Amino acid sequence: CSNRCAYCVIPSIRGPFRSRPMADIVAEAERLAAEGARELILIAQDTTGWGRDLRGRPTLNGLLKRLCAVEGPRWIRLLYAYPKNITAELLSTMATEEKICRYLDIPVQHIDDRILRSMNRRGNSAFIRRKIAEIREAVPGIALRTSLIVGFPGETEEQFEGLLRFVQEARFESLGVFPYSPEEGTAAEGMPGQVPQEEKRRRQGLVMEAQAAIADEIGLARIGALEEVLIEGRTDRKDFPFRGRTRFQAPEIDGITYVRAAEMTPGEIVRCRVTAAELYDLYAEKADG
Repeated sequence: CSNRCAYCVIPSIRGPFRSRPMADIVAEAERLAAEGARELILIAQDTTGWGRDLRGRPTLNGLLKRLCAVEGPRWIRLLYAYPKNITAELLSTMATEEKICRYLDIPVQHIDDRILRSMNRRGNSAFIRRKIAEIREAVPGIALRTSLIVGFPGETEEQFEGLLRFVQEARFESLGVFPYSPEEGTAAEGMPGQVPQEEKRRRQGLVMEAQAAIADEIGLARIGALEEVLIEGRTDRKDFPFRGRTRFQAPEIDGITYVRAAEMTPGEIVRCRVTAAELYDLYAEKADG
């Protein structure tokens, strides 16, 4: 990664951003497809920066179109997409290519301009808000996930309250929030105004409480909807013996969907009707036909 955020040690450990050649990525996708993979997930420290260091400067948009042509996988998902590199062209492809999940993970970390500058993040609060609106307008029904840091050095109660209001206004489908942790060798480690650990945990709890209420409302609104579910395996429940994920649930970081059906096979993608919601998880029944 080449972004050099003030709290992150990764560039010092792993060096600057490096893109894998398109042919290498496509070859891996074809190998995974031959092995039966149903979903391909693209992830990097800055996924939307892919290609800028390669000859000819290929774009993520071009890579996605090439991957959509690989036979076998039904879903393609993007994680860790920096807002500054999300282009109108990319959003158009996401809206028109059936394989690409209408799901985007955009780590914004904070919304206060001073904190963003201290973090050495690109873009300000106005840009972040505009980009979120642009994404939702270009890709109707998209599920947005973000990650936030609370208790960054110097974060005041007023700045935190602004972040909390932003969470309530933006209504992300999924959200991860982390108390700032000083990493040895980073710029933020020695910054003044270090926030006590107890206060960081309090702020984290308030954000998660606000997000839980939003997630609950979003889940309840999905009841009755027909959704594709990628079956991952069995549960130990008699009423919902299978578990899987919808297009708006990334593995391990989002909720899961419990499915009632007589028999299903892991890797199968089935149409299900959502019958209930519980915070981040959904309950569904296999739809007829």
